[in-house]
Amino acid sequence: MEPERIYDPLTLDDLERLKEIGLKEHEEFFKRNPHLRSAFYETLIGIFLCQGAASHFVNPSVGIKDFDIWHFYVEHDSINFPYRAHRRIEHGYKNRPIDFLKRAIPRGIFNSFPNDPEKVVMTYLLEKNTISKNMLLKKAIIGLYPDKIFGKVIWRGEL
Repeated sequence: MEPERIYDPLTLDDLERLKEIGLKEHEEFFKRNPHLRSAFYETLIGIFLCQGAASHFVNPSVGIKDFDIWHFYVEHDSINFPYRAHRRIEHGYKNRPIDFLKRAIPRGIFNSFPNDPEKVVMTYLLEKNTISKNMLLKKAIIGLYPDKIFGKVIWRGEL
């Protein structure tokens, strides 16, 4: 049975809180995985609200069943990022679950747009043909961090 959706509009204050939660997860991830810290901690490209909650930000009639917060890092030359890095908090925000998902983006893509997290992530998503990529592009993507992409609709999803 699908959990009941909430339909309260998401405000910039909500996005600010989700950004704080995302940054806290960034810190906690490396506490749980200290062996990855030196390779990835400083390579955070950005944090994004994705999927249904992001689509709800664009169109409040969508409703929210959970929050999907994605962290993107720069791929390391010799240390693999855990492909299925995932954590779930059941009553994370507005009494809805939060899923944290993470991916490493190839260094070559990052090097093409080193100061543009939006372009790095969208180039990665539009070039890679993966299940995750196809899932992400069906719905909206909203920037949370860094500040230059905060609140920005990066991708509107399929119309």
